[in-house]
This record gives sequence, C-alpha cells and structure tokens, in this order.
Amino acid sequence: MKKISILTLTLLLVFSCGKKDVKSGSEQINESEVEVPVNEADELTSPELEEEIPVLIFTVQIAALKNQSEDLEYIDGIKVYYENDLTKYRLGNFETYQEAREFRTQILNEYNDAFIQALKNEQPISILEAL
Repeated sequence: MKKISILTLTLLLVFSCGKKDVKSGSEQINESEVEVPVNEADELTSPELEEEIPVLIFTVQIAALKNQSEDLEYIDGIKVYYENDLTKYRLGNFETYQEAREFRTQILNEYNDAFIQALKNEQPISILEAL
C-alpha cells in the first residue's frame, strides 16, 4: 500500500510540474496563453540586412619603422599598426581633417615628421579620397 501511495504522489508531482502557471496579482495566468508583443522593427534589423557603414577617421602618424620601438609604444594614447612589413605609430582618432591638423600642429615640435593619415575601416586611404 505504501508503494502505491508513493507512486501516486510521484505521478502527481510529475504531472503537476508539467503545467506552469504564472500568478499576477490575484489572477492566475497560464504561460501558454501569454502573448509576447513582437516589435516589427526588430525583425527588419537582422545582421544579414544591415549594410556595413564605413568608419572614417583621421589620425596623426608619428613614425613608421622596420622594427618596433619600445620608446614609442609607451606613449600615452599611441596605437600601433602593422602594415607592409612596417610598424606604424599613430596618435588620436579625429572625426574631421581639421581636428587632426590642429593636433598635428601641437605635436610637430616633438614629432617633426608627423603627418595626417586617413583610415577607412582601420585601413589607410589617401587624404583626397577621405575628403
């Protein structure tokens, strides 16, 4: 008789756990009856449909060396790029050419070979193309 009671209780627990109800205040709502609102804009912004927007920035290059320079790598804000067997050191990320020119003017005394480099998706492009 005890085995039947334990079996009956076990079956009741298994079947009662299969149906989940969510209580909201004094009313009881079955989860399967709840509708989740769908934002139509979310459906239209899948990664497959989005075009990659090119990111254009201007930066100031202070050096391009065949070998890395520990001295340059410790400059605050320096970014190191490896292109065409050269290690290039650049400072700043500017949205406009004018901002990059102003920054270049400020650092010209210390880095007299500094020049402005345009980057499109982190790849160098000519200033004329960027402008």
